[in-house]
Amino acid sequence: MSLIILGGFGFVRIPMEISTEHMLKEQGFRDWAPSMSAREQLTQASFVGSIGGFRSLIASIYDLRAHQAFLDKDWASVEKFRGITTSLQPRFAKHWDLAAWDLAWNAYAYYRNKSEWTEDGIESWQMKNIMMPRYLEKGLEFAKQGAEWVPESYRLAMVVADIYSQKYNDPELASQWYFKSSQAGDAPPFVFRAYATHLARCEGKEEEAYEVTSLLYRSTRSSNRSLTLTVRRDMERLEDHIALIAANTMSLEQLESAALKNGSTYLDFAKLGMHLLEVKKDLKAALAVYRDIANDKNAPFFYGRKLLMLLARNPANEEQAYAALKKLLKRSPELFRRQDLIEFTKLETSLGASNDNRKK
Repeated sequence: MSLIILGGFGFVRIPMEISTEHMLKEQGFRDWAPSMSAREQLTQASFVGSIGGFRSLIASIYDLRAHQAFLDKDWASVEKFRGITTSLQPRFAKHWDLAAWDLAWNAYAYYRNKSEWTEDGIESWQMKNIMMPRYLEKGLEFAKQGAEWVPESYRLAMVVADIYSQKYNDPELASQWYFKSSQAGDAPPFVFRAYATHLARCEGKEEEAYEVTSLLYRSTRSSNRSLTLTVRRDMERLEDHIALIAANTMSLEQLESAALKNGSTYLDFAKLGMHLLEVKKDLKAALAVYRDIANDKNAPFFYGRKLLMLLARNPANEEQAYAALKKLLKRSPELFRRQDLIEFTKLETSLGASNDNRKK
């Protein structure tokens, strides 16, 4: 009888245990099993503790040891101890983040500074060509592994993107990882802006970058939030690039037809205006087109500045254009790029000299 009761109880427990095991896996309590590498790095007591339920405590101890090694500039120990903490708590994003930061930034900067101050040419070469790349790669590896372990968080994918952007100067790979980071549920808005910015720097991807940047530009503008200067500059640069390509590859008739057909946008007029300005060298006709663009409520505000700058090219309109530009500069300085400020200063100087001559 007792065997029957025991057997029945066992069958009842099976679905309960399956459900509990599933819940533990979802909560991250079944994400680690002791490996040979972990066994080799941990002391016997630590290893027994880690498989006995004290992983969090032991990880904290090695986190403190890693920090002390960082203070001592013992980068080999930093790498070793960070490896242990990430092995013990792979679902804890902070451990991966600190490991990537310590190696890709701190160790890298340490050897870079040391290579610049040492008088030993061979030692300097070793630091620049061996130590710096080694710790940069190690930091990147930690960040990528962390992104695999904690894919629901934006943080580690963003760290990978930061390394590609700031250390490798690779906007294409950086944009891919910023995009991946931006898709996480906890990603702040600036991550997607970083994706758009780096995509805009990728040669040959201007069309794709323009779609992303214009979406960001219009969504930000329509919600009455302030546009960042980077988004403004990228938007103008990409539109100028697209307009210039069309101006040089399409005929005047094709551009006029595209601008006048139903459903055309201000960008179609910008292509026509660019053609008239750069190919036909017809300032008067170009001005008429840019006036239409500046009056289009969907067009970015920088087209108003473009129109005034073009007006200033005609000596008869210089003073009028200067006065309008001065008001615009005071009201919206963010619309002026560096080259615009240089042209504005030249215009101001020219008008000042002309006024002095008239007084004489």
